Amino acid sequence: MEFPQIPGDEGELMRIYFTSGFLKITGVLEILGGVALLLNKYVPLAQTVLVAIIFNAVLFHAFHATSGIGGALVALVLGLVLVVANKDRFSGILSV
Repeated sequence: MEFPQIPGDEGELMRIYFTSGFLKITGVLEILGGVALLLNKYVPLAQTVLVAIIFNAVLFHAFHATSGIGGALVALVLGLVLVVANKDRFSGILSV
């Protein structure tokens, strides 16, 4: 798949992500996390990985491509809702 031309800093950053293989690794982690959630296995680990990826997407859009931040924010809110819904499974991580 050919990388589309994106102008500005966001284009340069995405080109680096694309050519370095970072996007492939992120894609694999997203698929594995989604499958884990669907199978209800390793839910805290899957949610931790997926929310971290989504948080990075929000930061990318906040600093480089603000026009696309809406979808990333919705995904982050939904991810955090899942974390709160499963807060008993995160007791070790969230304890003070």
